[in-house]
Amino acid sequence: MSHLFLTGFMGAGKSTVGRIVAERLGRPFMDLDALIEEREAASVAEIFRLRGEEGFRLAEHDALAALGASADAVIATGGGVILREDNRVMLRQLGTVIYLAVTPEEAIARLGDAADRPLLAGAGLPAARAILDARLTLYTSTADHVVDTVGREAAEVAADVIAAIGPASAPRTIRVTGEAGTSYEIVVGHDILGSLGERIAPLTTSRAIALISDETVFGLFGDRARASLVQAGCMVTTHVVPPGEESKSWATAGRLLEELAAAGIDRTSCVVALGGGVVGDLAGFCASAYMRGIPVVQVPTTLLAQVDSAIGGKTGVDLTAGKNLAGAFWPPRLVLADTGVLVTLPAAEWTNGLVEAAKAAVLESAGALERFESRVPGLLARDPETVRAAVAEAAAFKAKVVSADLRECDQRECLNLGHTLGHALELVAGYGVLPHGLAVAEGMRFASLLAERLVGASSRLSRRVDGVLDSIGASRGDLLASAWPVLETLTPEALLAAMKSDKKARAGVVRFVLVERPGSWSAVPVADEIVAEALERWRAAVDVMVAEAAGSTDAEV
Repeated sequence: MSHLFLTGFMGAGKSTVGRIVAERLGRPFMDLDALIEEREAASVAEIFRLRGEEGFRLAEHDALAALGASADAVIATGGGVILREDNRVMLRQLGTVIYLAVTPEEAIARLGDAADRPLLAGAGLPAARAILDARLTLYTSTADHVVDTVGREAAEVAADVIAAIGPASAPRTIRVTGEAGTSYEIVVGHDILGSLGERIAPLTTSRAIALISDETVFGLFGDRARASLVQAGCMVTTHVVPPGEESKSWATAGRLLEELAAAGIDRTSCVVALGGGVVGDLAGFCASAYMRGIPVVQVPTTLLAQVDSAIGGKTGVDLTAGKNLAGAFWPPRLVLADTGVLVTLPAAEWTNGLVEAAKAAVLESAGALERFESRVPGLLARDPETVRAAVAEAAAFKAKVVSADLRECDQRECLNLGHTLGHALELVAGYGVLPHGLAVAEGMRFASLLAERLVGASSRLSRRVDGVLDSIGASRGDLLASAWPVLETLTPEALLAAMKSDKKARAGVVRFVLVERPGSWSAVPVADEIVAEALERWRAAVDVMVAEAAGSTDAEV
């Protein structure tokens, strides 16, 4: 974890400076007091009035602890966060601490009458001096760096903060917590594949590693991964499968398990999954089944895998009846996401990942969706810092969700947003025909329209989701261009049958994740007749687009 915390007395400019620093680093900004108010559904002043300072400090501690599963952010803390020793320890554990120094005189000049400051209101300069004198040693002893703010503009202070923390290229670490033995770290960084061996070394007592990849990925990165493992003293066997969804099968899994046995892999060995979602799911499933479970490390090489599929421990293979119908929850020991390898991705794979990142933003909050929208130009240009920031934020959101719900019994179901129709489209069209991202994007549009009808979501949200998906290359037109050869198969009847056979259905009833507003969702069972009616409307809209496209082509001719 590598948050950047700004501490200091009231009026030091933590929020103003923090927003500037966050924008320049491409990180989200968070105000700890605002987070407390959101969690407690009360203002800071109300908490002080109703619970006293002790009650507020407890709420402050809980809010700080909740940041452990959040994406690396710039966080402005309250002036008294350093009063508890456990808070001071936690600040240092969760990231870098910058103390913004200010004099009592300047603080009072900036705050005015300080009527909204419970500890200072009406007391003036003498109280400010007394409070700062009592806290000064705690501020300086907790801080990694001290930056003076007296008589300086916020932009100048922000520049000093950024200079103090050094290059922004250090890997970011996100922790997934869970049941005993299921906690692990997600490391997101640029050009970190070479550290694979040294990062795996503490995770296993054996030096025997089974490296599983596909032909394309192994040709690009296999030598680098293997060299890093060998340099760390590992004995590596390689197991390579053909690229594509067809390899995520029962037959391929059986062949790999036989290969692991023939290679002498034992219960202390480790599987390394080097590849995208197919390799990650397949290798993770084999690790879960071999000798009743051996460790697996996920090294995702696609944007989709880095923001979604490599995190959470879902493993599996496809059956004839549907996608991912055979599998196990098997958390990895480590996820190593090297964003530098993403430069090799074709445009379609890039769009697949962007759709999943957009999904995470819609589910997380209005602020996360705004940040994603602002990053779209940089993401389309594959700007390294923008990509790394977006991957880290999406990964941290999923880490938070799966930490709370390892086996998809409750909160984790939100991650199925767009996948109910998306998986049905993939199944009916035939695996490999429709890009996963385009199918999920259409599923998100479908769910947005259902949400208007069933949970009171606004049409404005549907238009916003549609616009975001269009902006990242996942328009309905893009879907139809891919689906053209099999368009006649995508009938309402076939899609409903596919939805009912999906593992997300319960007792034959189709379930949809519906978003009322960004950050607020529910999983809703929807009656067949309502789904069928919505599918009929969907198909009619598709037919209109097809007719319009055909008319446009005729006119050009």
